[in-house]
Amino acid sequence: MTISSPAGDQSDRREARARQWAWRCGALALAAACLFVGVVLARSAWNPLRFAHIGTAFSENDPAGYSGYDGQFFYAIARDWTDAAPAIDGPSLRYMRILYPLTARLLALSQPALVPWTLILVNMLACAVGTGLMTYLIGRWGGHPAWGLLYIAWVGTWFVIRLDLSELLCFALALGAVVAYDRRRVGPTAALLVLATLAKELGLVFAAGLALHALVTERRWQDALLIGLAPLLTFAGWLLILRAWLGRFPFGYPAARLYLPFVGLLTVEDPAARLLVGLWLGLPTALLAGLMLCQIARTRRLSPSAALLLAGAGFVMVMPRVSWEDALAAFRVGMPVVIAGLLFLAEHRPRLLPLAAAFWLPALLLFPMTPGLLGY
Repeated sequence: MTISSPAGDQSDRREARARQWAWRCGALALAAACLFVGVVLARSAWNPLRFAHIGTAFSENDPAGYSGYDGQFFYAIARDWTDAAPAIDGPSLRYMRILYPLTARLLALSQPALVPWTLILVNMLACAVGTGLMTYLIGRWGGHPAWGLLYIAWVGTWFVIRLDLSELLCFALALGAVVAYDRRRVGPTAALLVLATLAKELGLVFAAGLALHALVTERRWQDALLIGLAPLLTFAGWLLILRAWLGRFPFGYPAARLYLPFVGLLTVEDPAARLLVGLWLGLPTALLAGLMLCQIARTRRLSPSAALLLAGAGFVMVMPRVSWEDALAAFRVGMPVVIAGLLFLAEHRPRLLPLAAAFWLPALLLFPMTPGLLGY
């Protein structure tokens, strides 16, 4: 006869509730993404290429033309594969984030006409999966699972979908790695982090956080090495391939340069941009970092969410000016601190989650305020 403990029963109930809410919130996120995409398409003559935001400067080799936005380079790679370099501003930088266009190309069965649609589809699915995993982790770590919907309430999520960018695929894979790590499945954790890093180098931020926790708190140095080095070495190997193929590393481009903490934000010349990203990203990063340091000092323990927040906040603090001065870039590139911050609050300060929602939700006003984001 087996007698279950009250603590075990409570843990099982929390797990079951987290799973149920994960499916619900993931489905809701997919529905919201479908609605959003439908609205943009309806307002853009049902042309999926509007999401790629293609400019004439690169697509038509016109130096005096419109520059467009970064999604056009993912589209070019997904469409033309190894022949896309002439239509890309910095080939080694764009090919560095290979997983998103590769996935879209595979789903399109290498058919150019389908690529604009599969780029959108990948981000819609990544949004749903990321929301579900976020909901699951928040519920499992102590917060109410419904707060996982803050993942789709963050304005950066919708910038990624609207502009055919790679961050949501990266974050969905990274959150999958966090779930695998929470279940002590080190191999899948490392594999998912490798894939996340090939979607965008932001996967290394999550790898650093999980490796730090494994090393400092769990004293599992072998696991820490695998979690930290597998994505790093894979990424380094891919960079060497790009160097041999395209003739240069991507670090010569401004977007790859690092600065001292918050110097990038403080040197933004546009007062409006500095105010917006400072209010909705810089200030929360500083506040969350302060809460995290107080938690570590009080408990003398580095929890998984605190380790992720340490890595995420550290990354945002050294983001270059080129990321800060473009609100569309800052709010999507800075998402690791949003994700880690929500997980940290769920684990240690669940009563502050409503405050985080009240603080971040107004950022969605940027959509109606920015011409063209809802279709044109």
